[in-house]
Amino acid sequence: MPGFFNIHHRKNTEFMRCFLTLFCCLLLSPAASAADENSIRIASVTVTGNSALTAPDLLEAADLKPGAAWNPELKALSGEIISSIYHSQGFMEASIKLAELEEGTSVFLRLEIIEGPHYKFGATRVTGLVKLTQKTVRKEFDYREGDHFSQEKLMNSQSRLYATNWFDSLRTKVSSTSAEGIDVDIQTLEKPLKWLTGGVGYGSEEKERFSLGVAHNNFLDQGYKLELGGMLSRIWLEYKAEFTNRHFLNSLTELHGSSAWRSETRKGYDLETFKNTVSLGRKLTPQVSASVQYSLQRSLLFHVDPLLSDETPSLSDIHTGGISLNRDTTDDFFYPTRGMRSELTLERAGGIWGGNINLYRGLLKNTAYARLFGGVTGLLSARGAFVQETGSTREVPVFERLFMGGANSVRGYSERGLGPMDSLGNPLGGKVLLGANAELRFPIYKKLQGAIFLDGGQVAYSLAGAAPKRWEYGAGAGLRYRTPVGPIRVDFGYKLNPDKPVTPELWRLHLSIGEAF
Repeated sequence: MPGFFNIHHRKNTEFMRCFLTLFCCLLLSPAASAADENSIRIASVTVTGNSALTAPDLLEAADLKPGAAWNPELKALSGEIISSIYHSQGFMEASIKLAELEEGTSVFLRLEIIEGPHYKFGATRVTGLVKLTQKTVRKEFDYREGDHFSQEKLMNSQSRLYATNWFDSLRTKVSSTSAEGIDVDIQTLEKPLKWLTGGVGYGSEEKERFSLGVAHNNFLDQGYKLELGGMLSRIWLEYKAEFTNRHFLNSLTELHGSSAWRSETRKGYDLETFKNTVSLGRKLTPQVSASVQYSLQRSLLFHVDPLLSDETPSLSDIHTGGISLNRDTTDDFFYPTRGMRSELTLERAGGIWGGNINLYRGLLKNTAYARLFGGVTGLLSARGAFVQETGSTREVPVFERLFMGGANSVRGYSERGLGPMDSLGNPLGGKVLLGANAELRFPIYKKLQGAIFLDGGQVAYSLAGAAPKRWEYGAGAGLRYRTPVGPIRVDFGYKLNPDKPVTPELWRLHLSIGEAF
């Protein structure tokens, strides 16, 4: 039974599953309508012969549940659906027999299953490799030779291979063997693994910005990723080096390390920071990932406004340990139209980690997306964060505080334009942040999209000060141009209830790359 299916996988790793679901739905719809007209309902379903898959799962997939509409056309379709489920799990010789007994307007069903042998993964052959080694590529497989065959494991493996950014295309073929095995043939076309990057951009906060970097996506011929780069804008200069090992100690845990030097010019102070970070991350489920990290940060403040100098040390060493949990059920990384993204981060600076600054930090964020009508996507986003000094630290340093306002929070306000200010109008930041956003995104022409939005939030020294009754709001409209790395975004925001004396600047233009929510 060679070549029982052929997958040509390019961008969507769930193509086959989505195709099968759509196919079944299209066929079931007219059948279900006919059943409703006939008024025949399923009274009961008896399942025999199944051991690998549970009866409730099979019946739910085929929509064979008591009370559901029934007609003879559904008999063959239900058998095909259940057969495809078994085949995708490696039971390539499974046979399904569905018997029916009608009594008036009720039908009694009996589902007999002969599962047959459970096929296993056989040999996997990878062709087309030039710079990459077989060993490096095989680390991405979600299965090993001898494991029970699963189409889901095969698709997950292809998804992991595409996530490496090593390949322009992958073509996977599978075929059965006489020894109840399934061989896999993966044909690849490599991308260049070394490249030079550069860019020119403009943002509402940093104005003009320039970037230049080099990357090696097969560093030391081990599939490691090394990036070196720099960025210059009106308010900062940064140099950064990053290293990623996707399989730390030959496991599915990812090791990421970075070193960065950054100089910033802010209202009320100038800052130089050198920061080293190391993290370990791992997917717990296809939708949930977790990471732990540790960072060493040395910060030097100068040209500090007198009102800030008393509560912010000129030189600080911050040692931080933290944990993050992320859940993502959206349908697209750059342009989601449905699903949800959630993030939880907890950090402790100082204490057992050392350093001369002691803090607690936390962040909780959740964004939901939904398809509405005519290509319109709606989203709702809410977030909260806090930072609190502890131990010998008398006050949270200004560069560790929370800020709000601008293109990625409340549009219509300048960057850091909400919350406490000193007498000179310099933002002081806060210890508690609360905010929410609502947005409608709609197509205009080809890659051009439009959006209307309402943003609200506040940052303050206490929870009461950041409560919704003290929120400031911005509303407006914008344009998005789709690119392979996210949208170029232009937003016009209007202050709805500014708490400071009204100035001619009620509108603000925000320019940025990538969606904020």
